[in-house]
Amino acid sequence: MQISFRWKTRISAAYDVAYGPFGEWVCLALAFIALGTGCATTFNPGDDGGDEEPDVAREIEEADIVKYEDGFLYLANPFTGLRLIDVRDMERPVFAGRLPLTGRAVELFLRDDRVYLFTAADFFSCAGSAVGFGNEAFAGLDEPDYSGSRMWVVDVSNKSSPSLLTTFDFIGFVTATRRVGDVIYAAGNLRGVSFAPEQTSGVFVTSIDVTDPQNVVLRETEVFPGSSLDIHVSENAMYTIGYDPELFETTLVTYVDISDDGGDIVVRDQFRVPGTVESRFNVDEFDNVFRIVTDEFVDPAFARVVALYTYDVSMPDNVTRLARLAIVVDESLRAVRFDGPRGYAVTFREIDPLFVLDLADPTVPTVAGQLEVPGFSTHLVPLGDRLVGVGFDDTAGFRPAVSLYDVSDPARPSQLSRIVVGERFTSSTTSEATVDEKALRVIPEAGLILLPFSTFDFEAAEFVDALQLIQMEQTRLSERAVVRHRGLVRRADLQDERIWVLSDLAFQSVEISDLDEPRRLSMLDIAGEQELLDAGLSGCADSARYHGQEFFPFFPGGPCGVLGLLPLTMTFLGLCGMRGRASQFFRDQKSG
Repeated sequence: MQISFRWKTRISAAYDVAYGPFGEWVCLALAFIALGTGCATTFNPGDDGGDEEPDVAREIEEADIVKYEDGFLYLANPFTGLRLIDVRDMERPVFAGRLPLTGRAVELFLRDDRVYLFTAADFFSCAGSAVGFGNEAFAGLDEPDYSGSRMWVVDVSNKSSPSLLTTFDFIGFVTATRRVGDVIYAAGNLRGVSFAPEQTSGVFVTSIDVTDPQNVVLRETEVFPGSSLDIHVSENAMYTIGYDPELFETTLVTYVDISDDGGDIVVRDQFRVPGTVESRFNVDEFDNVFRIVTDEFVDPAFARVVALYTYDVSMPDNVTRLARLAIVVDESLRAVRFDGPRGYAVTFREIDPLFVLDLADPTVPTVAGQLEVPGFSTHLVPLGDRLVGVGFDDTAGFRPAVSLYDVSDPARPSQLSRIVVGERFTSSTTSEATVDEKALRVIPEAGLILLPFSTFDFEAAEFVDALQLIQMEQTRLSERAVVRHRGLVRRADLQDERIWVLSDLAFQSVEISDLDEPRRLSMLDIAGEQELLDAGLSGCADSARYHGQEFFPFFPGGPCGVLGLLPLTMTFLGLCGMRGRASQFFRDQKSG
């Protein structure tokens, strides 16, 4: 069903901004180029299966909480703002400079000695409760002089003394960003949450020209109906995806033309897709065909259907549906990934299938093959004829797991190897990578996977945060050493035979020439426990463990009562069938 509309407004940067959920930022970026090859058996991955292939003239980059360039790490820390770490000597890294910012630092771009850092005027979820700066817990902090979101342009040519050049405020809370060529695009929502002074609705897309680092210019903002959960970006188009405010259990997709190198934006067609999505990985564009996998609720049959839809987008003002493929009934969608003419979907209920989709003919897509496996994946990484999945094992309690699949024959996929982290028959072990795919680092050229995890030590009554080293060979995964860390591990990467590990609280460098006996080189504290406690932010340090949700000591009633002692994360919400609008709401509340 297509929707014709003409409500679009060009607006400048000066706006009163409504509070609203910053939502899930999308920031899969290259923090380091992995150079080490001596620590594991080399693995030839083939195509990496990324969903956005950069062009020389129109490079596509995603923001992240950390960027690396010429021996320096640039951090967007939610508590301390912009931090620079000199890692030219990995054995003796030191803080190089900093710039405190008002608001919660979320993610950044780095280009031409300029940092473009996004912040939100909230601290979202502290101990599971969404809060704004008006909350008395933040009495010791400076309240931002803006609402919603802000981009800070910072000169970092002098590493020891970063200087603020200018700022840009947005008309709502940003949910996703991209840099395409010389233009940074930000998309977000106008709507607010419970502490908002006013309620608004709609989606905005803003373009900022960074061609001249001495003169960064806001080019244009477009506003249109809908909601923004996430975006998918190709060289010439941005697709905003989100729930349809007017039709329950429906996804609204808007084609935004970004083909102009200078940042002009043209909103083209908008169309509805039955069912709901969880992230940008549910969608893709390939050879002028838009593909999307959704989780549908079929009424009055009261059945759930996981289905693939394909659309012809060669005429952006008149997007037309090509095909629908029902993949499976009465299963819950867990993960999707596209890889050229092929797609993968993971579902979960009583059996746990991995589906391989043949999309070579988008008018007649088919299920090429499927495989029943224990548990389910929440994120998939295509590596040519291999596929890596991270998710949960359900054979002896829900525990984080990494799997390696052989997909060389689409009709006969097979599981080659599986690593499960945590003690059997417990659910106290979690992994940030099951919620934030950016936390998982797969380095095929080094034969290495870095999996962050957190487990509760009942004797010490505290969380233990760590990084699991996994060796990846052509046909198997091997569990190697565990690197303990301070704070929930959010990123890790490899440089030669050394890795660095990053949380919101600390930075660590580790020598791993022996994968079974890693050696700590350094540990730098970014934020201290007492410092956070004094600022009323102690609960915020652990909010990512529960992914922005309250910890319910008891959740009575129905088949989900057994989950009462578990964090009420999106994973367990999905197991209980709480999808659609509820799923969207909780995702909006998700903390970084």
